[in-house]
This record gives sequence, C-alpha cells and structure tokens, in this order.
Amino acid sequence: MNAMSSETEKMPFKAVTRNTKPVSLSGKPFTQPNVEAAIADIELTDEEREIKKQEEELQQKKAKIQEQKQKAEEAHKNTLMFEREKAKTAAADFRRQAGQMSDPEEKKTLYGWANEADMTVFQLEKELGIVTEDPTPVTPKQSLLSRRVMAFVQVIAVVLAIIYFHSLFGEFGQRIMASNKKLPVEQQTAPYNDVSFQKLFYEKMVVFIDLPIALLIMLLVVPFIGFYVLPIVRSKKDFYTEFYEELTPWQRAILSTTVVLGLLLFLALSHNVKP
Repeated sequence: MNAMSSETEKMPFKAVTRNTKPVSLSGKPFTQPNVEAAIADIELTDEEREIKKQEEELQQKKAKIQEQKQKAEEAHKNTLMFEREKAKTAAADFRRQAGQMSDPEEKKTLYGWANEADMTVFQLEKELGIVTEDPTPVTPKQSLLSRRVMAFVQVIAVVLAIIYFHSLFGEFGQRIMASNKKLPVEQQTAPYNDVSFQKLFYEKMVVFIDLPIALLIMLLVVPFIGFYVLPIVRSKKDFYTEFYEELTPWQRAILSTTVVLGLLLFLALSHNVKP
C-alpha cells in the first residue's frame, strides 16, 4: 500500500475521469462538424435546446417560403413571355390582313389593332425589364403656322442666294471683259453671257420634256408600273397610298433620300446636254 502511494506521488500528473454519455448524431454522417455540433448540443440546457429547435424550424419555413416565391415569380415570368409572343404574333397578323384589305375603313381598323398589340408588347416587355423607355416617345408637333413661316423663310433664302450669285456672275463677267482689253486676242477669255443662260434654260427645258416622255414610255412598256407611280391614279395599291400607310418612318426616309439623290444625279447629267 505504501509502495502504491509513493508510486502515485512520483507521477507528474493525475488522471481525472468523469462520467460521459454517448453522443447522438441523429442519423447524420460521422464527420467532425457533426460530432462537434452534437457535443455542443449535449452541453445546452433544455430551454436552450428548445430555442435552437424553434430557430431551425423557422429557418426551414423561411427557405420553403423563399422557394415558393421563386417558383411563383418564374411562373409569372413565363406567363408574361407567353402573352408577349401572342401579342407580337397578333400585331403581325393584323398588319398582314390590313395589307390584303381593299376597304380603307377595314384597313384603318386593322392597323389600329396592330398598334394596340404593339403597345401591349411594349408594356409586357417593360414589366419583364426588357425595355425601359417608350419606343415611340411623344414629341410636341410643330404648328402649321410655324411650318409655313419656315417654308417662307427657306424660299426667301433661296431667292436671295440666286440674286446674290447672279450679281457676282455679272460682276466677274465685267472684270473679265475689262481684263481682255489689256490682253492680246489669243490670251483673252470669253466670259459667260446670254448664250450661257440660254444653254442653262435649254437644259431645264430638256429635263421637263424628258419627264412626261419617260412616263409615257413606261405606260407603253410596263403600264402596271406607270399606273402605280402616276400621281393622278389613286387606287388601293398605288405608290402614294402604300408610301403613307404601308411603310415605316425609317423606310419612308430611306426611299425619300434615294429619290432625292436620283433627281440630283439626273439634274447633274442634264448639264451634258448640248443644243
């Protein structure tokens, strides 16, 4: 006995033992985080354990509600996308039917329905976040009086420009004639005179003669195109009706620019005409 007590006194530390109970993992995998969580749960009081249980149940309910919200939002988005495609198809169908109609009232009604379908598409795309601005912003229209004033100012500006350049034309002609008096005949230059103006008016006369001749030839060779572009012939399929009712603003701008450039080229080529 004395030997055992003396042996114990020589030991550098004392072994301390305590009663432990088995740790339950509640069916979870045997991993270090699960073991540590189970050990921490053992050290909780009954009240703390109950609070922890309620918090876990609350987190589960929140996750379930969030999942339901996501599903509802996805379903709503799919519904909006379906309605958007349906409205786009309806707008295209209305425009196609309007192009086949001969009655102006029915054509106008169908185009109105097409515009309403376009607005529906825009509202759905705005709700979906596809677009954020109105594709057809409302801009204040210029009053008729202001447009007439602008047209009058433009005409006056053109007339003044013609008068100004005509005065320069005569002034430089006189300078050339004065310079010719100091030069020998072989070095003199002939200024533009009435003959030049006659040539200019001859060119313009040829232009205005060629226009009806070109239309007459078109009526003889391809009469359907001639009647299509003839201003005095108005039908359901003429150029002017389709220009204002069928084409988009961008298409009208492209076509107008092409026609203007073609006329400028035609007038430029007319200067090659010789009497």
